[in-house]
Amino acid sequence: MSQETQGSRSVRAVLMDYLAQREHSVKELSEKAVKRLGPEASESIEGAIAQLSIEGLQSDERYAESLCRYRIGKGYGPNFILQALREKGIALDVQREALSQLNPDWFDLAQSALQKKFGSPMQGKVDPIQRRKELQHRMRFLSYRGFSADIVSAVVAAEDLTET
Repeated sequence: MSQETQGSRSVRAVLMDYLAQREHSVKELSEKAVKRLGPEASESIEGAIAQLSIEGLQSDERYAESLCRYRIGKGYGPNFILQALREKGIALDVQREALSQLNPDWFDLAQSALQKKFGSPMQGKVDPIQRRKELQHRMRFLSYRGFSADIVSAVVAAEDLTET
């Protein structure tokens, strides 16, 4: 067995080890393999990743769908999820396709995240300054979670209306 064949086998084995644990994007897989095998193996890593993609063992589409399902389940909004996909090197059309296939109700998801974080509604805070601070706190939380401004406003307004 030649040195190059031995090297390509070890590259494939490393990549398969990563893929056996969970789905990975091409960018993520490449970065992990370069970190483990060194930058001199980057050409063989790219070739091995391309071969795994052709064989259907690695798929950015599956990875994007998996990440979307996980983040939606954890109560994150579309902006947060799209940013996470962008950081993992997923193409814009794949990002949008993954989110549109799942088609969650963002309003209900934001309400659930707010309930999970804060428990009961604002518990009848009568002081207007305290109430405003609490509303702003809840809005910042939902914004951080990646929900759009219109969803944040609607959810907080709906919660505020149920209080009074």
